[in-house]
Formats: sequence, structure tokens, C-alpha cells
Amino acid sequence: MQFKLKKIAALLFGVGISVSVFAEDIELYVNHNVETDENPRVLIIFDTSGSMKTKLPNGGPRKIDAGISAMTQLVNDNSSIDFGLMRFNYYSGGYVMAGLGAEHSSVKTQIQNLPANGNTPVTETLWEAYLYLTGQKVHYGYSSTIYNRDYKRDLSAETATYYSQSNSSYISPFKQVIGSDERCDNSINLILMTDGDPVSDNESDSSIKTLYKSTFDSNPSKTSGSYLAALAQIIHGTRDVEVDLYDTTPEIADTGRVFTIGFGSGMSTNGKKLLEKTALLGGGEYLHADTSTELSEALNNTISKIREVNDSFSSPTVASNNVDQTRSRESIYFAMFYPETGARWSGNLKKLKVSGANIVDSTDKIALDENGLIDEKARTFWLPTNKPADGNLVAQGGVNLLLSTLDPDSRKIYIDKTGSIIDFTFDKVQTILNLATGTVTDLAPDLIPNIGLTLQESDISWARGVDVDNEDGDDSSVDQRINIFGDPLHSKPVSIDYGDGSIHILVGTNAGFLHMFEDKGDTVEEKWAFTPAALLKNIPALRSNLANTKVYGMDGPISVFFNNKGSNSEGLNDGVIRASDGDEVWAFAGMRRGGKNYYALDISDPKKPKKLWNKPIVGGSEEFKYLAQTWSKPQIAYIKAFGEDPLLIFGAGYDTNKDNAIRTTDETGLGIYIVNAKTGEKVWALTPDEHGFTGEHSIAADVTTLDSDYDGYIDRIYATDTGGNIWRVDIPSEDEGDITHFKLAELGSTLASQDRRFFYKPLVARTLFSKVTKTNYGGEMITTRLDTPYDAIVIGSGNRSNPLATNEQDQLYMIRDENTLTKIFTEFPAPIVPDDLMKMNEDPFGNALDDVDKFVNLEVKLAEFKGWRYELGTGEKSLAAATVVGGVAYFTSFTPASSSSTQNQCSLTGGGGSLYAFHLHYGTKVYDDVKFATSNDVPDTPKLFFGEGPSCADNDADGKCDWDDATDVTQVSQFYLIGPGVKGSDKPIKAIEILGPNLNVEGGKVKLVNGAEPIGFGFKTQQTYIYKREENDS
Repeated sequence: MQFKLKKIAALLFGVGISVSVFAEDIELYVNHNVETDENPRVLIIFDTSGSMKTKLPNGGPRKIDAGISAMTQLVNDNSSIDFGLMRFNYYSGGYVMAGLGAEHSSVKTQIQNLPANGNTPVTETLWEAYLYLTGQKVHYGYSSTIYNRDYKRDLSAETATYYSQSNSSYISPFKQVIGSDERCDNSINLILMTDGDPVSDNESDSSIKTLYKSTFDSNPSKTSGSYLAALAQIIHGTRDVEVDLYDTTPEIADTGRVFTIGFGSGMSTNGKKLLEKTALLGGGEYLHADTSTELSEALNNTISKIREVNDSFSSPTVASNNVDQTRSRESIYFAMFYPETGARWSGNLKKLKVSGANIVDSTDKIALDENGLIDEKARTFWLPTNKPADGNLVAQGGVNLLLSTLDPDSRKIYIDKTGSIIDFTFDKVQTILNLATGTVTDLAPDLIPNIGLTLQESDISWARGVDVDNEDGDDSSVDQRINIFGDPLHSKPVSIDYGDGSIHILVGTNAGFLHMFEDKGDTVEEKWAFTPAALLKNIPALRSNLANTKVYGMDGPISVFFNNKGSNSEGLNDGVIRASDGDEVWAFAGMRRGGKNYYALDISDPKKPKKLWNKPIVGGSEEFKYLAQTWSKPQIAYIKAFGEDPLLIFGAGYDTNKDNAIRTTDETGLGIYIVNAKTGEKVWALTPDEHGFTGEHSIAADVTTLDSDYDGYIDRIYATDTGGNIWRVDIPSEDEGDITHFKLAELGSTLASQDRRFFYKPLVARTLFSKVTKTNYGGEMITTRLDTPYDAIVIGSGNRSNPLATNEQDQLYMIRDENTLTKIFTEFPAPIVPDDLMKMNEDPFGNALDDVDKFVNLEVKLAEFKGWRYELGTGEKSLAAATVVGGVAYFTSFTPASSSSTQNQCSLTGGGGSLYAFHLHYGTKVYDDVKFATSNDVPDTPKLFFGEGPSCADNDADGKCDWDDATDVTQVSQFYLIGPGVKGSDKPIKAIEILGPNLNVEGGKVKLVNGAEPIGFGFKTQQTYIYKREENDS
């Protein structure tokens, strides 16, 4: 089973997250259908050798007493964990004193009875643990009742009924108890604690060697003269070999993780090396403790690691080369997060790379598992070599690990004050809060939320990342917190190539910060972080981790503008950004649920941001009366009607009125704004008060811009609203008085089943199709085929505010806008409605590929419509933007689980994701199927990556194409789609290319897809990506 649900997730489902106002995504990431309440399983293997009698230095207690105290406290503090206990025998091996899941009182009683005598048979005891996990015959455990009759083994973990029985077998803890729920977490965690090197510990070596050979098809190597690490690898498995410790249930991979703790000063360097290697190969982590306090901390830290869940939600971004925009650099950055029970959600940013047709980790191994998720054994980039594989674990590796290791005083953190960028310190924050003591009319609009706010110096220190509340329990209040980064719930990372070889990543989180990181290859560095003054009000709730709520910060979209003025020796753009040469890079960020503001930073020098605007754009202020929550990503454009300055175009935002399940009209978010990118001043607006906008539903989505005549200026805008409408704005000339707008499509209504809403921008692809008509001429039917240009509007509907609703019949759309000329409209076409679109659920074109005449008749029918539509299943909805590559339209969807379904009981979302791929013109499948299940429950938009891959299949790896032994395999440029991994595949999706626009017939059958050649530049569609005229254009 893929998902591993720990107690923390079960707690999340058990509490009533406050969603009455902020329903939105919370329901997506909190599975209300989950009733499983299972505990993580932890088997403690404790060293009871004679050396444990010695005292700790500086008058400390005996090591055995310190261990007993620490373990007792651990059990007391973790009622939601199923513990088990093993100890060393006097001579060889060890045995189970308390089976996994024993009553905590029994476990604590056995802990109190632990002695300190005998040898240190570490490997032999771990071998006995392996026999226990796999349900094999008791071996060393039988000896426990011969030599240690006062310390009985736990017969409830065996088939034996009395101690002297010598043919007893263990009852595997992986065995499901009759009548119990099927577990979601099919792993058991072992904590091996020892104070010394192995002694008299080689009796099980031959068994380990034989088992290792059969498991991995190679002989094990010793570490510090021991097979302990090899045995841990057998328990955990590797990237290439998945182990199953309980083969009675072959459909479930039951695995283990081995954590190690070295205690005291009695361990040699080789002994520590052995424990470190054991944890590394066992999928755990090694910690060392020299005092009783450190031992408690090590145990608690290990439990924290065990509680981490392998479910996460991530969205990738690709680093692009500024000089050649069609070429992608090899790095992929994944912003990921994990839902929590309080105001703070954890998050991270990690890096992988594309190598050929594979996504790989820092060891150059395939980084995705068979379902397209980051493999739990992958080592992402930036991970220190002494850390265990971080894989898909949100709390490990990535920038989160970096931030937890930084000197708090060395971080460069900034805040805005009336347009200026100042240091984020307590003294500076006080000057901002002092401004908020005035009347509302005296305040800058963005400071109004801070009226009456009081913050202490410790609050600011906490926000800077200092662990002022000793959250990690290490008795230090001056070190860094372990969860500084926060969750990038919607903020997607933006990679910025400054052209000098450095890649920087800008990302926002709900902790309230915009972070700038520099990717240095194998390491990462934080350059700075910025928080708006408007979010100071969030600090108290975040610090206290306010229960049953969700706090939003800088969770909105980010746009970046480049103005590279430098030239090389040939007078061409040099592609290198240098602030000293006057080159400019500007960043623009919204807040989404975090607020109604837009912020702008001059990041021409990546080491320190500067102010760009004199003040942020604030929703509800005089100039931006209709601006609601800033969900819409500013689109950068040049428009003739507004001069030569770069502009930002964005929708008026999301009105939280739409959080209500019942459809009503909105008061804010109505329209589109255009502002000067450098100053933030409003240039033009389409609202009820300006230019007669008649829309009644907020425009939360990004707008789509189009340069219809390819002169470098945007002359058309498409926008979608939360009422299911699509709007078109034409800007045909240099006279802003010529701008017209109209409703292009009306696809929602007040009927509950038709309450369709758009939260994402339409994809506009300029293309043409072969429009077929039949005319009766002199009693003979004449077929006419005419290549007809049109702008394909591709979009799916779905209510992001109520993702679990099942009333609406959501749909996927391809609308043909045949008014391809941008012009002044004096008469507006009637809005396109669903009945104007041909329904494709029965795949009429796909079923007619073998009958050319039938196919042509369908083409005639399609020409009478204005596009096509595909009805989604019950509750299924599109929750991401669509994309078009090579004439193929790709959509993703989310389907909530039914109240009675157990299919997704182990998923955080209680639902599942899908990827659709349609022929853009005909709405038919182009792959083997039209719909694929995705590994991501809530899949994002597929991201196009342009890289290299093999020219042909070479399954025997002989360097020759499988279909022709005389043809060499070469590397060719290819397009791949990354993001929503398809279940059953560990590779990104290879984009294919449709044929056309004319009908292609081979062997009497219609051929739609170019299956022989990798996709290249022969697109039959074009999209507007360029927003700046080339300087050499005439």
C-alpha cells in the first residue's frame, strides 16, 4: 500500500478544522472519510550489557538507570504509539520482553526490570528482531528462559504456551488481527540503543550472509567487522529491491526502518561508524548521546522522525535558460507541504534533475517510484551526505533543513514600511506598529489590519526562526526552529536565471515570507526573506500554533520581469543580469487567502531586495475599490494603447462570498486591472465603475493574454470568472477608446447541477482545423474541406472552494473562437453555451477511425458546433489549469471519495486524481486511453520540459535501436510533461504530436497521431509567451 498514515494524520482527521469561512483547499487535504485511527509501531532494542552499570561522567547516574528513566518517560509521553521492547541476552542474541502493541503499563514494567549484565550481541539481537518481524521460529529468545529466568520473554508474541517450549514461532506483528481495520502504515520502526561495540556477536553471520545474497543477489560487506548494517538493509530494502517482511500478504510491502542511538563515551570510532551505517542502510537516522538529557532528546527526536508521514503534496517548477527560452535547464524544484492540526503547516522545497527521459536524484538514480511520486529512498539534492534519504518526507532535507541550521543572527530578513524595505527586527517592527496607533483614515491601507496589535521581542525572534519556546525540547531557546519554512500551499516556486550560471528560486509560504534561495548545485543558500507588514497580525496565531484553524500568508502567485540591457561583443543581448549595468529584475507577488494586496520588489541584485513601488497595491483602497483577495497572477505585457512601459494585467480577485455553497453574485473581484509595472499605478480597469463591466462574479483566475498579430504587443485578453463565464477584451489600436469587451461563453447557471465555476485561466492556443461541409449540388453531395484558423479556448470547471461537493456536473471544454481578428466590436456575438459544444463522452471520433466516411460525417457535424465538451463524473472537477502541447489538450481532475468508499481510506485527501489527454480538434484519445489515474490525489497542471531523450527504444542496452540493429541510439531533443505522475510509471510523460490539419488516411484508416517521430517544433498550435518586443524588430 502506497500511503503511510501516521498518528498525526489520524489526529488531523479527527479534529474539526474550522472551514466555515475558509473552506477552499482545506477539505482537499483533510480526508473526512478516514476512520482509521492507527498508531505508529516502535520496537525498542535496548542494550543491557554489563557496561551499562557504569556511571555517566560528572556524577551522573548509571547508564542503565538513565536509560530506564528516558524510556519510561518516552512511553508516558507517547500514548499514541504502539511500543515493543527487546533486550540483549547474557551471552548471545536477545529476546522480546514486550510484543508490539502491548499495554503501556506492561512495557513500563518490563523497562523497570531491565538489568545490566553480560555481553553486547547487537547483531544477533537485531537478527532475533528480524525473526520476530517475519514470524519465524524463536531462536535466541528461547535461551532467555535458560539464562535469565527472572526476565521472561513475552509469550503473547509467540505460538508457545509455556517458557520451556523449544519449537515456538513468533507471531509477526505485521499479521492483521481478525476483525481489525487494514493498516495504512505498513512499516515497523526499530530503535537500537547501545553503549558499546559488538562483543561475542558473530553467531548469526552465516544466516545474514545467505539471506543478503538471496535478497540482493550479491554478498554483503562488513562495516567495522560486523554485518549489523547489512542486516538493517535486509529489513529496510533499497531503491532497487523492495523487501516484504511478511510475504503472507504479497499485495502489501511490509517493511522496517532501523534507527540507532549510541550512548555514553564507551563507543569507539568504529562503533559509531557502524551505528551510522546501520541507520543509513536501515532508512533511519543515527544520533549520539553522552548524558541522560541527551539520551531523552535522542529518543524524542527519533520518535519525531518516525511520526513523519510519507504523504505530501507537491508542485514542480523548471529552471529555464534566459538566453534560449525554449531550452530548459535540468533542475526541477518541488514545493511541498503537509497538512497539520494547527495554524502552522509544514513545508519544504526540494530539487531533482532531469537526465534524458528520467527524473533523477543526487545519486543519479531514478527519483520517482512506480507511481510517479518521489521515492522514499531517493536522496534529493542539497541533502548532506551524513543524512538519511529524505525522499518525499516534507520535514527532512531541502531548504527546511538548511533554515534549521542557520545562525539566527546571520539571516537577512526584511519587512516593508510605507514602501521602504527595512530590517525585520523588533525595534523596526515597533516603529511600524506605532504607525498603527493612529486613526484608520491616517493609516496607509495595508497597515489597517495591525490596529491594536501588540508584539513582544520574543514574537519577532520566533518569526525570524529562533526556537524561543524550546519546541524541540533540547533545553535551548536560542537555536533555530526545525519548521521555519512553512507551507507553500499555492505559491509555486519561480526559478530565476541571472545568466551568470547562478539559479535563484523565489517562493512564498503561509509562514508569511517570500524566500530567495540560490541553488549552488549540491548545496543551497538562503539569500534573504521578506515579509509584508500587513502580515504581522499572523505571528501570535502561528507562534501558538492555534488549534483548528489555518493561517494564510504569502500564498499567492509570483511573476518576474526581466529587462536585460547589456550586450555582448556582437551587439546582441548577453543574457546576463547585472544590476551595475542597469539591468533590471522585478518580482510581483499576490497573497491569495493571505490578503488583498500585491507587492513589488526590485531584485536586480539577488543578494538584497529593494523597493519598487512607493506602496503596495491594496484591495479596497480608492484606486482599487473592487480588488478582492489577490489570487490572479500578474501577467506582464506591453500594450500599444498604454505606451511603451511594461504593464501588469490581473483579475480583480476572489470574493469570499463564493465560499458559500449556494451561488450568489459578488460585490468585489469584479473585473480586470492593468497597472504600470514599475510604479504600481493604475493604467486602466474594467470594473462596474469603469468601462461598464457587467459581470456579477469575481475573476479570481489568472488572465490569458494574446498577441494576435505578433507585433510584440498584447492586443487581446481572456478572463474567466467564478460564475462559469469567459470574457474577451479586445485592444485593437493605440487608442484606449477602441477597447471593447464581451462575454464569450456562459457555461454556468443558477441551477445547482450547473453551478460551474472557473478558478484557473483559460489556455488559448492559436491553431486551425479542417472545417468540413457537405453541399447538395445538382443532386450530388459535394464535400468541401477548408483550413479554418481559430483560437482554441481550453479550460475545465470545478469549484475549488467546495472541492468535495457532488452536486455540480463539471466539464472540460474546448471552445473555438473563430473571431481571430482583434477588432472594435460594434455588435457582440451571442455567448457560447453548453449546447453549442459537441459532447465527446462516447468518443465518436475514436470509434470512427476505421471508417473514413463515418469520420468525415462526424467532421461535418462538429463544424456545426463551436467546439466540444466532456462531462466529468459525479463530484469530479478540474482543479488546475489545462495545457496544450503538440495539438494535445491535457487536463487534470480530482474526484472525492464517496462516503462509503474505502478505496482511499489511507489517502490524506479521500479522493483521487486523473490526467486527461484529448486531440485538440476532435476531442478523442491520442494515447492508449483518454484518462489516466495519477499518483497525486490533487494533480497540478502538467509542466512542459524540453530536454533530451533516446531516439529509440534500446531495451537490451546494446546502443542499437531495438527495431533495427544497424541504427545507433542517439540523444534527441524531446518534450516531456512533469508534475502529475501517472500510476504505474516512474518516468515523465512523453509528449506526442497530432497530425493535421488535413485528414491523414493510411490503409483506409484515419491516422491522428504522429507516432514515429519525437515531438519537435512542428506545433500545430501557438501560444503567447513573449511579452516584450525584441529590440531589433522593425
